[in-house]
Amino acid sequence: MGHVTVSHAAIDTEVGFVGLGNMGLPMARNLLDAGVNVSGFDLDTDRLEKFEQAGGDPAADLTGIADCEIVMVSLRSPDQVRQVSDELFGNMDPDSIFVDMSTIDPLTTKQIAEIGEDNGISVVDAPVSGGVVGAEEGTLSIIVGGDDDDIAAVRELFEVLAEDVFHVGSTGAGQTVKLANQILIGAQAAIVGEAFRFGEANGIDSAVLYDVLSKSAGSSWILEEKGRRIVEDDFEPGFDINLQYKDLKLSQEVAQELDVPMYMLSTAVEEYVQARREGLGNQDHTAMYKLFND
Repeated sequence: MGHVTVSHAAIDTEVGFVGLGNMGLPMARNLLDAGVNVSGFDLDTDRLEKFEQAGGDPAADLTGIADCEIVMVSLRSPDQVRQVSDELFGNMDPDSIFVDMSTIDPLTTKQIAEIGEDNGISVVDAPVSGGVVGAEEGTLSIIVGGDDDDIAAVRELFEVLAEDVFHVGSTGAGQTVKLANQILIGAQAAIVGEAFRFGEANGIDSAVLYDVLSKSAGSSWILEEKGRRIVEDDFEPGFDINLQYKDLKLSQEVAQELDVPMYMLSTAVEEYVQARREGLGNQDHTAMYKLFND
């Protein structure tokens, strides 16, 4: 994606960014490159140093973020988002906007939004899809839930980070749609691994499998990307098995709460449990291919 120019209003907005990991750091860098004033915080000092080298203003703690007009967070779990929001909401100015770009469950999002409302703070859930490459290149899809006016206030920042911005409903709707996406991704990553194990067990070279399957009716973005990585023996984490398991487990819990039968999801969860037992948790979910592959 080319360089995105933002308005003077967006440049003058003070943005805080909490969570400068594989996704958060490149997103924060893209905001900085667009001329936005960004203060950042992460518990990892190496990440903070990289953020500062990119031109960001590192905060010593969350209080250094709290006076920003818009605070974006990109964290690994609902508990982390809840902890950060609890600490921030008592210090943020009324009429500030808290934008959660993590992938968590819609119930937690709604609870956080209620607490925010009690403090005069708007909450927008804006989980992203597109992986590390999308974060680096500014080509993410952002799936947004929240009030129209709040989303309008942050849309210009979203457009720096994303190729597509989808407003899918009220608070929590973004997380619901993102979890539906994660169900598809997680199940497909597992089944791609099975397809390659099946072919190889029958004497077909993985490169031949990839060439044919990627051009056949069963192809998908996941097959093209994860199949390529299987051929290249590349299991370095972009989206690791632990995170994929977290998202599938959250989806399963939401489905159980709503009495929605999810048989394929339940099977996928069990496979990811086994992958973690086999020590694959920190590898990219492409490594589902390694499951039962002794």
